[in-house]
This record gives sequence, structure tokens and C-alpha cells, in this order.
Amino acid sequence: MKFMNLFFKSIGLYDRSILNIEINKSILAEKLKKITYTTNLNFSLISDSAIPTRFEYRGQISNTHFMIRRRKRFFDINNINAIINGTFSEEIGNTSITLEITPSLYHTLPFIVTIIFCLLFGFTFINEKNIEIIWPLTIAVITNVGYYLALKNNIKRNKYDFERELNFIVQKGN
Repeated sequence: MKFMNLFFKSIGLYDRSILNIEINKSILAEKLKKITYTTNLNFSLISDSAIPTRFEYRGQISNTHFMIRRRKRFFDINNINAIINGTFSEEIGNTSITLEITPSLYHTLPFIVTIIFCLLFGFTFINEKNIEIIWPLTIAVITNVGYYLALKNNIKRNKYDFERELNFIVQKGN
């Protein structure tokens, strides 16, 4: 997992932040459990649309750390939800949360496969002097840049949504 975090950090698809919240760690963990459907993020037979609507996230939460992602709604077709890893630490009534937000490995596979396909396609026709090989490579580059920007935008949006959710939990708890 550390290798993937280094890879995501090198290509700009990794976000890390530390939040300080004025709420007890155990209370925050319990409130997060209320809005999180407990499943395994790597493999689950339950689709996101089958999860009850009162749950905003799916994943696993303990009293020291969590690994969640926002669940998809029924008509969320183009929504790529990032995985949010976090750890809790408590200091005199305040809770410090360290967040690491990365795309899932499932969502980075098309990006990597397209790059490999482009390289293989380019190397097979490099000796020939065909101008026709430029078009598939151009389309693949444009597709990859668009997909990369979508992944990066969704990481920022998921971070904003989760921070907003934490602020709502703190305001509701006080």
C-alpha cells in the first residue's frame, strides 16, 4: 500500500491533511459508524444502490482508524469516489484526524492499461513511416488526460464533502 501511495503522490492523485475537531474521539467514531455501512472496500457482493439510504459512506470504522468511501447513488454514473483513510488521535477534548485520500486501484486500472496500450502500439509502428499512427495515440493521450483530471477533481470533491460532513457532525453534537 505504501508503494501505491508513493505512486499516487508522484502523479498528483494523493491528498493528505490533518483536521482538528472539538469533539471526543469515541463520540466521533460512533457518529461516523451511524452513517457508514460496514463492508469490505476491496470486495463486496452488495452494490452501492442496495445499501439503505441513511448511509452516506461504506467501509470499516474502528476507534483508532477508518477506511471509507462515499457510496454511489442509483443514477451516479460518472462519479468516481476516492478512498478515505484516516486515523484518530485525541488531545484534551480535541480530536486530530489524519486523512489520506487516494483513488481506488479499480479506478486507476483504465488509466494504466491505456498508457501500456499506447506504448505497445507506438513501439510496434515506430519503424514504419506512417502518419496514420498519430491519430490513435493522440486520442489515447487526450482520453488519459481527461480521465486524470476527472480523478483529481473527484479527490478534491470527496475531501471537501468529508470535511463538510465532519463539520456537520461537530455542529450537531454540540
